[in-house]
Amino acid sequence: MFESMIRKFLYHPVSIPRDTPLPPHCSDAREVWVESSLGDQVHGLYWPAPPGRPTILFFHGNAQSVYEWAFIREDFESVSAGLLLIDYPGYGKSTGRPSEAALYTAGEATWEWLMSAGVAPSDIIVFGKSLGGGVAVEVTRGKSPGGLVLESTFQSIPSVAKILLPMLPSKALFKKERYDSIEKMKETMCPVLIIHGSMDSLIPLKEGQALFDAANPPKELYIVSGADHNNVSLMAGKEYGDRINKWLEEHF
Repeated sequence: MFESMIRKFLYHPVSIPRDTPLPPHCSDAREVWVESSLGDQVHGLYWPAPPGRPTILFFHGNAQSVYEWAFIREDFESVSAGLLLIDYPGYGKSTGRPSEAALYTAGEATWEWLMSAGVAPSDIIVFGKSLGGGVAVEVTRGKSPGGLVLESTFQSIPSVAKILLPMLPSKALFKKERYDSIEKMKETMCPVLIIHGSMDSLIPLKEGQALFDAANPPKELYIVSGADHNNVSLMAGKEYGDRINKWLEEHF
């Protein structure tokens, strides 16, 4: 019973019929299908990188689908990079049900798909937003991507639950859905950029700060003044893309 409640708390999937056409704002994307080791058919949108530029492997938050998340391309306009944006199992057109294990295997499968498409690991920038940060950290373990970007994300689910639901014994309840990113940060072997809003009311800044402290160098912390959880790029404006691009130019 508790596991079911926890999953309802963590995941808010939106299902899309498989034959739904691409919306106008992402009609230039290539639809891709990747099979995970659990047998889930993972749906994604892919925009190949310009010659000599990296590809962002983007893992989104716990709600909506790639159709809504495709608007992030506007945030990356100045970055001039390719983008692979996927839906987790149970989200959008992807089959299966969301869980920590399912999201991890979906992430690993899309990493492998990019390499099979001819993208070298050093040309992949793994980017995780909110819940996607837990997936991004897991995918980069023991690998050497071009970089890891974590935006508005957490040390672990029990850590966030302790803040949002202080009356519950989070360590005892969250046994399967944990996303223990803080324990894995020492295994990152690439440049790391942590982005967080100073006024994040869902995942406080101290969560991002802890991930930054645990990461191996080279690393950078970008705090967006006045930003809450879902408006980081909006509050940062043009500086958002420029800052990511500057970080890329320093390390890519």
